[in-house]
Amino acid sequence: MPNAKDVTLHSEWKKFHVMGDYGTGKSVFGSSFPTPGYVFDFDEGIETYRGLDFDYDQFEMSWKGWVDFERALKEVVKKVKEGKYVSVIVDSTTTMGELAMERALQLDPKRSATGGPIWNVHYQMVRNLMEGKLRQIVSLPCNILVNSHISIQRDDDGNVLRVEPLLVGQLSSIVPGWFSEVYYATTRRISVGGKMDTQFVLQTISIGPVKARSRYSGKLRLLDDFVPNDFNLLIKQMEEREKQQQKKKGEKNGKKKDK
Repeated sequence: MPNAKDVTLHSEWKKFHVMGDYGTGKSVFGSSFPTPGYVFDFDEGIETYRGLDFDYDQFEMSWKGWVDFERALKEVVKKVKEGKYVSVIVDSTTTMGELAMERALQLDPKRSATGGPIWNVHYQMVRNLMEGKLRQIVSLPCNILVNSHISIQRDDDGNVLRVEPLLVGQLSSIVPGWFSEVYYATTRRISVGGKMDTQFVLQTISIGPVKARSRYSGKLRLLDDFVPNDFNLLIKQMEEREKQQQKKKGEKNGKKKDK
């Protein structure tokens, strides 16, 4: 059986769930992933990946689009198992959910009094459709990134209670639990050469109503609270911090032997 002593930063595929508002760099983070890769481009934002070795599919906003997505997923699973893709990106679950609703409305003709979806019928179908496909994607043996937009929950006085991924029902809490890394994409204003500039970053820890975490960073805190939204820079920071920790541990053990 496997032993945890053999687990390293490079022995496991990296799997991320990144949530954030529009324009906070989620797709930019995806474009930094190792290639060859594949993008489920639900948001039709493939321009961010231009010039890079990513295959992709886009899907029309209809029940047929969901059927095309299921067909594309079967092909992606096959190619990942053949070693043709090392990264798979879902961009994003927001439009994916809208597509799932189109499929749900097509499968069940019932409608509410206003002609729209019925909560305990169509929304439950959307959850089932998305949960099954997302689980399948997350379990693929490759690097995974699932991008989600955010939903801000407030109390009656308008105070922010929590910021969570915009997913139907309990998926907003279930889906993040499938990932080792759950980050919040945001921006910061920093001073560069005496001038203020905007920096796109990923928040790796929970702060206030935003719940984020990093198992890779772990108790050694291999990652800063805010890191650049770049896959390679993120891995490099962890490698350097781990080397520093190992060096300190070696020096400490050496001092013990000298006593």
